[in-house]
Amino acid sequence: MLNTLSSAALLGAVAVSANPLAYGPLNGWGGSPSNTWGSGASSTVSSYGAGQTPFTFPLSNGFPNVSDATLRGIEVTAQGTLPNGPPVAHLNTTSITIFELIAFNEIFEVAFFSSLINNITSNYDGYGIGSSVLKDYALKALDAVLAQEELHHLGANGILANAGQDKIQPCEYVFPTASFDDAIALARTFTDLVLGTLQDAQAGLNGDGDGEFIPLLGAVQGQEGEQNGFYRELINLIPSSAPFLTRSAAPFAFSALNQNFVVNGTCPGPANALLFKSLPIFGVLNVETQNIALADQTLTFSVKTSSSFGDVASWSVTYINQQNVPVTKPVTNIKLAGGVATFDAFFPAETLLMNALTISAVTHGASSFASVSDVAAATLFGPGLIEIN
Repeated sequence: MLNTLSSAALLGAVAVSANPLAYGPLNGWGGSPSNTWGSGASSTVSSYGAGQTPFTFPLSNGFPNVSDATLRGIEVTAQGTLPNGPPVAHLNTTSITIFELIAFNEIFEVAFFSSLINNITSNYDGYGIGSSVLKDYALKALDAVLAQEELHHLGANGILANAGQDKIQPCEYVFPTASFDDAIALARTFTDLVLGTLQDAQAGLNGDGDGEFIPLLGAVQGQEGEQNGFYRELINLIPSSAPFLTRSAAPFAFSALNQNFVVNGTCPGPANALLFKSLPIFGVLNVETQNIALADQTLTFSVKTSSSFGDVASWSVTYINQQNVPVTKPVTNIKLAGGVATFDAFFPAETLLMNALTISAVTHGASSFASVSDVAAATLFGPGLIEIN
């Protein structure tokens, strides 16, 4: 729609600076331009954003530390307020990790949309929108999204604080996009992953005895779904991707954030320290096949590893799509060179109608899995994110 937007997704190559002016034990919880996401350079941290000036907080309005007047301004832009019900003074262990991860993700999204809005308003190369009417429309929508994400972060941190827990503090971030099109496609994919992870979070809250928060997360999930329909339309896709959205798990979301966006070693505070102890960061899984269509096909993957041929031969690639039982396929055509293992795995996309988000992971120890949390528990490398529509 805007500037003849392409439907290509994200992370095809290391991009030039996306932020030219930087700002001055349940369900896997506790105890990781093309239509793929999951290319990286090291075992757990990618080289995306190399050469960028990292995005840093606070924002110009002081966020994440806001006055009452600033909060009111955020709420006006967001078109609504933080929930004003009575605070809950206790969280169980799993629920603490859930709200820490939500706050961790939401402040990343605040950084991402702040950077994107700055790039558009500054008319940086690749971020120009030719029509003033369309530019105003996009900025109005993105300003609301930014404010809504600010409230999501403040709300999650408020729940932690009311329960006597430390708040999540911002890290530094880089963004692997070089254009408006890339940024919107990236937003579509990480929002798909968020939508899947919020499903897992609601199940975790229920299992941990904190089910009173489930309606709140349902409200956030619906709001994120509204956002994603907007992103999809901007890249010439219909608003809804599938009848049942793909389920994810906390370790996949946490790994994706740290592999692709968070600058390693820049996350301060005891809440971040606790979160990094509670959730794993998997090794980076590169989806080497590009422009994946809805067809039964063999995909190529690569990982950095010192594993032997025999070890790699024992691995599988497991695919998570929609609300279906995960599909596990053996690795084939293994090649080892220079500390990198390249291998193939069959992807039955057309047979199983694997539209929308598919999460791929290198797993070990089983030839089939009953649930997404079982996949996460057996994952060595991932997530490799594949979008088809």
